[in-house]
Amino acid sequence: MAIYAVAVYRSVLSCWIAFATATALMAVYTAVASLAEPAAWNYLITSLVSGAIALLIGALIGINVGNRRRYLEAIIDRSRQLLVERDQQARLGAAAERTRIAREMHDIVSHNLTVVVALAEGATATPDTSRARAATEQIAVTARGALTEMRAMLGVLRDPDLSPDAPLAPIESASVADAVQSAQRAGFPVVLRVEGGLDDVPAEMRFAVARIVQESLTNAMRHAPLATAIDVRIGVRGDAVDLDIVNDGVRPRTDAADPPTGAGFGLPGLRERAAHVGGTLEAGAIDGGRWAVRASLPLRARAGTMSSVEENGP
Repeated sequence: MAIYAVAVYRSVLSCWIAFATATALMAVYTAVASLAEPAAWNYLITSLVSGAIALLIGALIGINVGNRRRYLEAIIDRSRQLLVERDQQARLGAAAERTRIAREMHDIVSHNLTVVVALAEGATATPDTSRARAATEQIAVTARGALTEMRAMLGVLRDPDLSPDAPLAPIESASVADAVQSAQRAGFPVVLRVEGGLDDVPAEMRFAVARIVQESLTNAMRHAPLATAIDVRIGVRGDAVDLDIVNDGVRPRTDAADPPTGAGFGLPGLRERAAHVGGTLEAGAIDGGRWAVRASLPLRARAGTMSSVEENGP
């Protein structure tokens, strides 16, 4: 029973050590007893063999039961670890998905609401009835476009076959031209220059370019309303797409203690958007009281992912 308990509750190695120790002690006892009583030699040898066999049987049974017990404990422990890892992965996945949804919602809602606010302020400020009517009509057009984009995004979110890396908003819902025209209709002096064939760029990359331009223009409309020039330059090279969005509406802060305006989600969203396609983005004030957003998006960084959506339009 002792050797069985060692095998079950300790380990196989401990069991064999205990078996060897017990057998050796019995052998020493047999030798000493044989010297004291030579006539009982046969009895002592038989007792030694019987005791060793009994210990061996107890050890083998204990090893079998102990191995089974340790195997079940290992399975239970592994199951617990898998449950913990699954919960952790679920939390990480949910956090990443919330970030993606927040970024897409910000790009859709923020831009369109900024345009609507600019148009509404213009319609209120102008004494010209026809211009006010045109502004309110444009407000309706912009709001309908935002509603269409929102419905399209919600439709994509409900798609059970949605790839984890696929854009949450339909790729065809964003284009550089639409973003520029929206800002121009709101009265901002935006000039677009495209160098190279943007139409030859994969669809997902065009989508990222459009979103970066859109959010950069939104930031310019919100934080640089007095800008006299907003230049958007897109350069398509053989291995990358370069973006430069520069405005001259940076105003010096009169009070260093005043915090900057805005919720602070625009620039982090831009950097996340660029990183999603393997690119980099920098933003900040430059010489001459201007603000620049510069991004470089490599064309081959996500070729495997982009090939699946290449047939879609910008």
